[in-house]
Amino acid sequence: VDGNCMTLSADALEKGGKDQLWLETVVEVEPEKNTQLSGLYYSGSMYCTQMEAEGFRRFTYFLDRPDVMAKFTEVRLEADESTCPILLSNGNRTDSGKLEGGRHYSVWSDPFAKPSYLFAVVAGDLASIQDKFVTKSGRSVHLEIFAAKEDKDQLWHAMRSLQNSMKWDEERFGLEYDLDIYNIVAVKDFNMGAMENKSLNVFNTSLTLAREDTATDDDYERIESVIGHEYFHNWTGNRVTCRDWFQLTLKEGLTVF
Repeated sequence: VDGNCMTLSADALEKGGKDQLWLETVVEVEPEKNTQLSGLYYSGSMYCTQMEAEGFRRFTYFLDRPDVMAKFTEVRLEADESTCPILLSNGNRTDSGKLEGGRHYSVWSDPFAKPSYLFAVVAGDLASIQDKFVTKSGRSVHLEIFAAKEDKDQLWHAMRSLQNSMKWDEERFGLEYDLDIYNIVAVKDFNMGAMENKSLNVFNTSLTLAREDTATDDDYERIESVIGHEYFHNWTGNRVTCRDWFQLTLKEGLTVF
């Protein structure tokens, strides 16, 4: 490691033969001081991430390119339960429990290979609404949308939009959702409109919150459009990703709705 650069030589990799190479990195970050809204940062009542395009390298050492795919098979989050009762990451939750000193943990596993820009973490004191979607093969998918507690009553249009998007993708293209959980988090400080992190979408609140007495027809239409766009990325962008960032328009163009 030289400054902010870590180098692994090709010779070191070749000497491993067919054996796996295990690399463990330990890093310290200060999300409360991260004002670039890239990597891991703090917003309102939650810690959250934004990794596209090159935020993951601000989080830890990694081959942070869209053509480098990896399986994040065990992501373990630990935090103080009173300040961060909600702990979210990609994939399905495989374990959770309480620890000493008022702390708790949650373990997430995503069985599908993905580039690092789709990795996501959210931790905080949030409210949520819940529902489900039954796929054409009969699987029940748990749907949950999170936001600050004062915004909980403005999430139901986003939930209906998500369910409609899942149904449309099945009927139009035969594409069934491939995990057991789909989460969306509404964040007030977010440098994009929304982000298609695998199974854990992060949205700007302006594209998630709507209530009949304050929102316009344009607001409702825009939310439905972006909810659908990020969901459709599950296949065009997440499972089938771009070679490099010069192909950004390709993955985005394929998911225009």
